[in-house]
Amino acid sequence: MDRKAPPKVDIIKVDVLSYYLETYEACRKAFLSYKKQLKAKFSRFEYDRLEIPKDGGEVDIFYLGEKKKSAKRLVIMSSGIHGVEGYAGSAFQRRWIEEFLLDDKNPYQLPKNSDFLILHGINAFGFKNFLRVNERNVDLNRNFALKREKLHKKFKNKNYRKIQSFLNPASEFGGFFFEYIFFIIRFIGVVLRFGAKYVLDAAVNGQYEFPKGIYYGGRKPEPVVRTLRKYFKKVLKPYDRILILDFHTGYGAKNGISLMQNAEKGSREDKNLKRVFGDFGLLLNEGEEDFYRTSGDFTDFFGKILAKEKDLFPITVELGTFGNLSFRGAIRGSFLMISENRIRFFGARSESEAERVKEEFKEMFYPSREDWRLAAMDHVFGILPETITRFSKL
Repeated sequence: MDRKAPPKVDIIKVDVLSYYLETYEACRKAFLSYKKQLKAKFSRFEYDRLEIPKDGGEVDIFYLGEKKKSAKRLVIMSSGIHGVEGYAGSAFQRRWIEEFLLDDKNPYQLPKNSDFLILHGINAFGFKNFLRVNERNVDLNRNFALKREKLHKKFKNKNYRKIQSFLNPASEFGGFFFEYIFFIIRFIGVVLRFGAKYVLDAAVNGQYEFPKGIYYGGRKPEPVVRTLRKYFKKVLKPYDRILILDFHTGYGAKNGISLMQNAEKGSREDKNLKRVFGDFGLLLNEGEEDFYRTSGDFTDFFGKILAKEKDLFPITVELGTFGNLSFRGAIRGSFLMISENRIRFFGARSESEAERVKEEFKEMFYPSREDWRLAAMDHVFGILPETITRFSKL
């Protein structure tokens, strides 16, 4: 009888899975544990801890380069804008640090003409509490366009307003099974009346009028947005070309990956992104059937605060979890988004029913399934090293 040696993939699997941690505190501690090693290896290393006012927590940042003088290119990796999604983002960041920045045995050649800026846990409150939103129910990825105290007319989402009673039911949550069946009936009714694309765009584009609603973008820039604006204006001055990789989870095919951009078709940013990501076959933009455009997106932020002559490459790296592109998946995902928000504001008749919603909501953005965690790592690191190499050669 032939005996087969244990496949190497099993060893890799254990190592890769170890990057996924289960609390904000564990993720942050693991991230900060690399400080001494990074400082010892790189000619220039800075650690910044940004204190965010009004209970916004802290954002930890590593800023490093091969040379003491700033390079002309910068790679930004950000995680945790949608708090609960920071668990996966943190895992990707820490693997990049450990295996590509610090491991001298890795055959990958780190570009010497590019610096790195790694932002960990931008929405600390949501990260800690397994929420997408911050302490004021603001979806930060709909808040980065706001500049003034007063809301500009262009941020009014009239489509959302028409269906807001469906999206934001102002009542106590009842039994899970009953609520789900009733939701399906209402969901089908709304889709038949307005169309699936209308409902998707109305919901996820962001809204700025209903503070207790889903995808609420706030009425003014959140403290973390104001803090990061000041920080970026100072730190990003020396760079001509900036690649922004913002990690997210939830949207897309089950166990899949999408690269999403908000750049106008044919624009300078659009052309830049095609040069780096075009042949991956993953780039989504407004021409795609399942694409949705957001207002106040973090990746758009850089174009608004930096000089026009800078070349920007902003991309959202989105890891699909349970598959919400199908009609069934869209219903399930919408139900959990709406129900989780509803329970926080109006409560539930049963604590056990509320806990079920919270647990399924968490699984929607940070699955405990081993198959998803392995697939997510494979997808991210199947493109990340090549992406950074391509960027460095432009």
